[in-house]
Amino acid sequence: MDARIALGAVAPAPVRAKKAEEVIKGRPIDENAAAKAAEQAVAGAMPLMMNEYKVEIAKALVKRALLGEH
Repeated sequence: MDARIALGAVAPAPVRAKKAEEVIKGRPIDENAAAKAAEQAVAGAMPLMMNEYKVEIAKALVKRALLGEH
């Protein structure tokens, strides 16, 4: 199974989360895999001082999207 994860509204252009994609490629997506992918999706994030909270939001949204939660 191939995977693509892109984050919008986190930079001037959408950002591919390639490390997160690697976590889930060829594996079933369960709670643990989704959490690991979410962590990797924001690994290395450098938010502006007043936007640090957005890293946690992005992580939660990636996890929810992978698990199909609304």
